[in-house]
Order: sequence, then C-alpha cells, then structure tokens
Amino acid sequence: MLRYLTAAALLASAIALPAIAQEATVKAPSSKTIEKNVARLTLTEQQAKTWIKKPVYSSDGNELGDVVAILRDADNTVTEMHADIGGFLGIGETRVRLTLAQFKMQDDRVVLSLTAAEAKVLPTVQK
Repeated sequence: MLRYLTAAALLASAIALPAIAQEATVKAPSSKTIEKNVARLTLTEQQAKTWIKKPVYSSDGNELGDVVAILRDADNTVTEMHADIGGFLGIGETRVRLTLAQFKMQDDRVVLSLTAAEAKVLPTVQK
C-alpha cells in the first residue's frame, strides 16, 4: 500500500512540476529603448476622436480592449495613447499608457508591438 502511495505522489509531482516551471515573469520593453527611430504621428482633434473605442490588438493577434484616449501636444503630435484592456463587459478593465513606439494604427484597429502578456504589465493610468 505504501508503495502505491509513494508512486502516486511521485506521479503527481512529475505532472505538477512542469506547470510550475512554466510560470515566468513577463516584462514590457522599456519605453526609453523603444522610442529610438520612432516616426512622428500627428492627428487633428477630429481625427483623434475617430479612434476612440476602436479595438486594440496585441502583436500575437489577441483582442485586448479599446482605445479610450489619444493625447497630443500643441502641434497635434501624438504623445501617447490610453487603452482599457482586459476585463469582461467593462468590468475589471485596466487602463494602460502606450507610447507611440508601442502601437500602430491599421485600418480600423490599433495593433501593439507587444504580446498580450507584455501588454498586461504596461504602466497603468487612473480612470
């Protein structure tokens, strides 16, 4: 009987160990290292408004959330974008800050240069 319990414990450990080992901390690339060689993007106030509520996708094709704000300086240059990601039906969303180097606007969506896991660790913004 003890032999079977020992074998069962070893089998359970062998199954659980790879799952534990796969957990890894994902760190988003630093905005200082990304911002080199970034093109300038300018949008008028009206153009910026048309991007609000557009979907945001990760580089690995997952829909993450929606655009909630596009911040511009005095000469209409986009400085950053805010997006609500995660959650379900508007509950549990996190508002994140995206630098110009971390996203591009394509057709009717915003595509990040980050994976879904990297996007989850972006700097947050108060709603």
